[in-house]
Amino acid sequence: MSLKKRVIASAMVLNDRGCVFVQKRSMTRRLFPGCWDLIGGHVEEDEEIISALGREIHEETGWHLRSIIHELSPKHWVDGPAQYERQFIVVIDGDLARPTLEEDKVSEAMWVDHGNVERLKENRGPDDQLVFNSVVEALDALQTIRHNR
Repeated sequence: MSLKKRVIASAMVLNDRGCVFVQKRSMTRRLFPGCWDLIGGHVEEDEEIISALGREIHEETGWHLRSIIHELSPKHWVDGPAQYERQFIVVIDGDLARPTLEEDKVSEAMWVDHGNVERLKENRGPDDQLVFNSVVEALDALQTIRHNR
């Protein structure tokens, strides 16, 4: 059996206050039950990364990808086959106050800034801080981008 690397596209959706949208995986999920997560998922074999990003945003929230502000550093992790995650800070079209969440997969959602980012560590071990570290990286990148404008 080949351990082919799987590509994941993840979105850090921003609101007008510069907060990042996250959602909590339901306790019935096989991977990372009860953990905060980003919008995103696997890129299909015949799919471009940006198309996958837009598809995942729409499937998980009902929103539509408008633009990409910044791409974060790629992340590598292993759960079964090796995972290669590309993460993007994005702006969407849609009602930010009313995402259409996948009720069977998500138990709650919230907007994160530096004031509440520590909540992303819930139900995660000390060596499992990918989402926390990624959101902090995105929030810091946003500050740099705004400062340089």
